[in-house]
Amino acid sequence: MQCRVGHVICSSCHHKLRKKDNCHVCAITGGYNRCIAFDHILESIKVSCSNSIYGCTVKTHYYHQEEHKKSCPHAPCFCPEPGCGFAGSTTQLQRHLTVDHMLPATAFAYGYSFTLHMQEGMRVLHRKEEGGPLFLAKFTLVPPFGNVVSILCIVPHAVTENHRFECDVDFYSRTMGWHQHSNFQIISTNLSNGFPGEEASYTFVVPDISSDPHTTTTRLLIRPPKISCP
Repeated sequence: MQCRVGHVICSSCHHKLRKKDNCHVCAITGGYNRCIAFDHILESIKVSCSNSIYGCTVKTHYYHQEEHKKSCPHAPCFCPEPGCGFAGSTTQLQRHLTVDHMLPATAFAYGYSFTLHMQEGMRVLHRKEEGGPLFLAKFTLVPPFGNVVSILCIVPHAVTENHRFECDVDFYSRTMGWHQHSNFQIISTNLSNGFPGEEASYTFVVPDISSDPHTTTTRLLIRPPKISCP
């Protein structure tokens, strides 16, 4: 905006003025009018996406920047290991976790159950096909109860409840005749604040009822959301 003399001011600063009918420079009365020339200048300026360092080449007007970031396909996911500053796509994160941090990994297909080996720490769960969300399983030994297990879906953007993956977990112990089943929605995160605590993710307990791993089996089945992810 500008006064009759031509002194300009942005809208955010204009809102802070005590006397909006007087120019902040020359004090002339009459208030401010829209500055068409500056509007055209601003309309001609486009800024790079903040995810350009991860490969995004999109440039938008400054007032569209935040909207673009909400769905930018190059938005990063982060490494949950303490002190590690790695950020990248889910494919890059998978390689980083399995190669640089040497985390064990299990490949699976949606809708098919697979065996999950109980081992304290984190395990990477990824589709046999490349791309798409990444999953992390974290096992925490809590004597005398057994293992507390948390499973997360790693994606760059927040998803609604209707777009969450579902997980079925079945635990069997042949020596004790024990069968335990759990079904839950998998919480999604980009891990920007590290691996969330138990209060921020669904956890289940696998009882420590046998010291022989050959007599116990834990199987998972991950189903994609009924509404396709964007």
